[in-house]
Amino acid sequence: MEESGSGVTPPDIVTVGSATEDVMIQCDDANVITVADSRGNQRFMALEYGGKMHVNEIEITVGGGALNTAITFARQGMDAAAIVRVGRDDPGRRVRSRLEEMGVGTDLMAYSETSGTGYSTIITTFTGERTVLVHRGAARELNEDDIPWERTAEVGWMYVGALAGGSWRLYPKLGRFAGEHGIKLALNLGTSQIEQGLEDHRDLLYNTHVIFQNVEEMRALTGVKPDRGDGDVREMCRQVHECGVDIVVITDGPRGAMASDVRAHYTIPAYDVEVRATVGAGDAFASGFISALWHGKCVEEALRLAAANSASVISHPGANRGILNWDEALQFTRKTRMRS
Repeated sequence: MEESGSGVTPPDIVTVGSATEDVMIQCDDANVITVADSRGNQRFMALEYGGKMHVNEIEITVGGGALNTAITFARQGMDAAAIVRVGRDDPGRRVRSRLEEMGVGTDLMAYSETSGTGYSTIITTFTGERTVLVHRGAARELNEDDIPWERTAEVGWMYVGALAGGSWRLYPKLGRFAGEHGIKLALNLGTSQIEQGLEDHRDLLYNTHVIFQNVEEMRALTGVKPDRGDGDVREMCRQVHECGVDIVVITDGPRGAMASDVRAHYTIPAYDVEVRATVGAGDAFASGFISALWHGKCVEEALRLAAANSASVISHPGANRGILNWDEALQFTRKTRMRS
């Protein structure tokens, strides 16, 4: 970052959330079981109880929402920094090394003196879908003392991913801070916050520029039941817009994604790629969308570029190995076929 009269030039975007060490396990022998109940169909990954399962591949890498998104932003031309909390351990050093390797600023990282870096075991089966076993570690301790408020007051964008443990208390503080300083806040709520519903988050959403959730999360957040066809999505968007959010983005896995900016609704299919693992797909989509807006693209084009980044990630092992740079993302949208 360049020096200025007031100190260090602020980054274009800061990401706030988790950074973890990830163990990726490919286990094609795991079974997928579908269970139907009054809420619809749910799928479960099943491993033989007491059995010994063959593992096809194993890889140790790093991930987490704040890390994955920051890598996209840096790869696609933005000056990005990550605000994460890790332990003073080897995984924490590997997180820092990966961020530095990708050109992400690490001077805003925080360290725990009592907890180790977060850790995830990610089991992927033959479908490409994954089940994640998460130990939050130091990430759950992220707190307001870890946020360099003065240094982030002049950033253009702030991306806040799922916050676990006690770190959820940062949501309203970050929302107010973004509103007071004219920062474009991008948000991806975690499971616990989604379950609370819209009413508990009105102040936060009032200061949110764009929100990203998958369709199941958005149904849970808004309480909209799956019985209106296309009207479901429009009603979910209407409710979230009423809270003050400018752009609502809803992803639906292989069925594509949609966005609403109050004036219009935009829908795109997914790109037709071979799925290696779906881990990191949501992070790649959200960060690809924000990057496209930062580059001056319209909402519809931003959806296509977001889908391109996500499709590239799911066609590679790991949560961030397939992240595209800006030129690669543009080329991907021109050369890769979308599903009909």
